[in-house]
Amino acid sequence: MPSAVLADLYARRLGGAITNTGTDHLHFHLGEPSWAGSPDAAAFAYYQSLGPDFERLAGEAGLIGVVGRRDASNNPTEPCTLFNPRTGVGVQWVTALAHLPPWDAGSPFRLLIHWATAQRGMRMMHAGTLVSGRRAMLLVGQGGSGKSGTTLAGIASGLQTVGDDYVVVTADARPRVHRVHQLLKQDPAGIKRVLGPRELEEPSALNWQGKVEIDPELHFKGCMAESADVAALVLPRIAHADQTTFEPIRPQDLFAHAAASMWQQLPGAQKSGFVFATALTRRVPTWRMNLSSDPFEIGSAVRRFLDNGGP
Repeated sequence: MPSAVLADLYARRLGGAITNTGTDHLHFHLGEPSWAGSPDAAAFAYYQSLGPDFERLAGEAGLIGVVGRRDASNNPTEPCTLFNPRTGVGVQWVTALAHLPPWDAGSPFRLLIHWATAQRGMRMMHAGTLVSGRRAMLLVGQGGSGKSGTTLAGIASGLQTVGDDYVVVTADARPRVHRVHQLLKQDPAGIKRVLGPRELEEPSALNWQGKVEIDPELHFKGCMAESADVAALVLPRIAHADQTTFEPIRPQDLFAHAAASMWQQLPGAQKSGFVFATALTRRVPTWRMNLSSDPFEIGSAVRRFLDNGGP
């Protein structure tokens, strides 16, 4: 990586170790053309102009690749990313580090980890998690459904989390969820509601979504868990109820509400992602959680649910 500052940031935000029986390793690189001795950045414009052909050409070379063209607002989507599934080597190329998409630092090497785990029969998912003992609840749903707020409320109540954004789920006889990143994102009002006003006395920089990014271990020591058994798939709903309640939901209904966030945000290996997510929703109990307005009541309700195996 050409930037020591960025390398340090990535190292702090990458976490977790997935146990496997092999001896293979992953080697990820982030680079600029000048770093590799190739200052001609015009080639990147050519790659971007290829569009879907870039993925086809990468596939013909035995690689997995994606290049993100700029969106309607002229913002970059994804960097030029290539992964060799035979060697475990992955590369993210950008014309300049300043051109990395704004969400990259919050989930370092997201696509490379996604492709590497998919090759190993696992699946990266966009989900929040809460853990009590060895049992985990996967919180799925569209943005704004309450996943991050519920995660923060849970760890503030003494529960653990495997992750708040992207996690890896293994297709064992008993599915397990594993930690990938160490970061929690929440809007300032949500953080103030749970952590109190003293935590925000010093202004916090907001990310591209207008949220604060915090290392949860700085506020709740020991709250990060490495892995846990997946006991339930839960679709939260901000209901402003007096008490948090759970109701069974059909797997296909949960899938319909959560599919876009579960696997469609991760390009490449989408067909296998659809199959994996469909199987997971059929093997793990699926629930809707109607949230109250009290974060600590929410945390207590989640603990009871996990400890009792249901509501």
